[in-house]
Parts: sequence; C-alpha cells; structure tokens
Amino acid sequence: MNRLLDDPILRRLADANPVPTTELTATESVRAEALLRTITAVPPAAGAARSRLRRLGIRIAAVVAALGAAVSAGVLATAPASAEHVLLEAASNAAEQPVAEGQYWYVRSQSDGPDTIPYEREVWLAPDTFLMRDEYVAAEEAQREGTDHLDPELVRVEDLSNSGEDGATVPTFGEEAMFTWQELMDLPTDSDQLQLVIEGRLGPTHHGRDYDMWMVVTGMLRNSPASPELRRALWEVLAAVPGTHLLGRTTDAAGREGTAIELDLSDRRLGHDVLVLDPATGALLESRFLVEGVEPLRSTVLEQGPRDTAPTPQPPICGPGSVPERFC
Repeated sequence: MNRLLDDPILRRLADANPVPTTELTATESVRAEALLRTITAVPPAAGAARSRLRRLGIRIAAVVAALGAAVSAGVLATAPASAEHVLLEAASNAAEQPVAEGQYWYVRSQSDGPDTIPYEREVWLAPDTFLMRDEYVAAEEAQREGTDHLDPELVRVEDLSNSGEDGATVPTFGEEAMFTWQELMDLPTDSDQLQLVIEGRLGPTHHGRDYDMWMVVTGMLRNSPASPELRRALWEVLAAVPGTHLLGRTTDAAGREGTAIELDLSDRRLGHDVLVLDPATGALLESRFLVEGVEPLRSTVLEQGPRDTAPTPQPPICGPGSVPERFC
C-alpha cells in the first residue's frame, strides 16, 4: 500500500489526476503529471524513523510551494513560479479573449521619461490609415518651461498614412521587423512557425537575436490588431526567449496590478527591458526600459481595441501644410 496517500493533501492532489477540476495549460499539465508521479509512486522504506517522516513532510511542502499548488474545496490551482510559466499562462488566456471587430484599431498609451512630463498618444489604424494624436511636442515644451500644463495648440491629430520615405502605406508593426497590416493577418499562429517567419524578416543585428525577437514581439503585442490566436503565439515566442526573469507582482502607471517579467541585457549595455502583463487576460499593460543611473522610460497601454470611428485629421504643427506655417 502506498502510505504517501495517507496524507490528506497528497490524496486531494492525486484525486485531481489525471483531470484537474480547473483547466491547466499544456505545460502545467505536464508538470502536474510529473509531480504526481514523483510523490505518489515511491513508497517509503519499511520501518522508516519518525525523523524521516518529518523530513518527507518538509520535502512535500517544498514541492507544493515550489509549484505554487493550492488545494481548496477540491480545486487544484497553480501560481506563477517562473517567467516562462507566466508567459505561457498569458498565452493560454490571450487565446480565450473575444475576437475584436471594428473599422479601426485604437491604442491609447502614456509615456514617461527623463526628457518630458507624462504625455499621451492615441492612434487609429486601418490597412490604409494611420492617424495619430501625440502630446509629445506639448510635453517637451512644458518640460522646458517647468510646468505640467500641456498647450492644446501643440497637440494635433495628424494623418501619417503615407508618410514613409517611399510613399508606402503605413502602418506597419513589429519594431525590428516590420509587417504590414495584411502580412500581420497572414502570420502563422503556431509559435514555432511564427518564430521562423520573424527570424527570416530580421536583418543583421548588433544586439543579438534574443533582443531583436523581444522587440518585434512586444511591439506587436503593444500596438497591433493581432488576433487572440496570434497573441497566444506571440506570448509563446516570448516564453522561448532566453534570459527572462520573473520579478513578481507590481502596479503600472495607471495603478493596475500585473506581473513583471525582465529581459536583462545589461551585459551588452542594453539595460533591462521589463514587461508588466496581466496573465489572466494575456494583456500587455506596460513596458519599462531601465539603464543604471538613468530615470526609466515607461510606456503604459491605457486602452486597446476596435473602434468604428476616427477623428478628422488636422494640419501638422510644423513642416509642409502646417497652420500657421512653421519650420520643424
């Protein structure tokens, strides 16, 4: 008889095998199976001393704590134990979000750094449309004047739809590897295939493939109208990037609770790139870039989703077509 199952907690864990009462991700299921086989398959030696039983209890408690397992009212739950675990949880839950529909993809974000006071940026995107309302110029001027007041005359909704050097239609997505709207829609939702496609688009790099992959994927998660299935694959690609670390619970600039993941590139003088995400929804809440001795740069996603309307573009603040005419 397997006396390990005399322990009530282990018995409840074993009862949840092979079908837990709460749905687990594929990775969680594999780890849960391995745990249950380990702690239930090997009986203790006959005549073990009381001290050995105490040590066994300590080891069992350590295993349960390490996996973040909590058993309550017959429900098996797991808590984040690593950066990879959190990213895979975000991937699984991102795929469960409803499909967004609308004429435009809308993103409202707030930026903060050492050169300006906090300011907002809004974009309305469609396959052939890129409208942006950016408070950066007003924030930069306010910083110079030592005030937190943004001059509304320095804030415009501009049409950047054909602003590329070759007149190509924007928007594009992905930072280090740029994908058009249609290319984004055609990307594979298998993470291995997606990684290969992104790698094939990357050019020569001085920073390293892990850095470039991180920048491409986080850029898509932050700004693009990626489908729930594509967002799942994007989080899975991030989970495969080496060198990530779990920082733990934190709050973003908007006061929302999230989990912080870090990619430490300080050995390449690239600082620390930190993501704050909500694993329960697969939403990217905030990006932070930290360099030792320098105030961090922060970009917080305040809103993201479809919209059926967009504002009317206004003349630019400076350059051709500006009213009043002003040099940049």
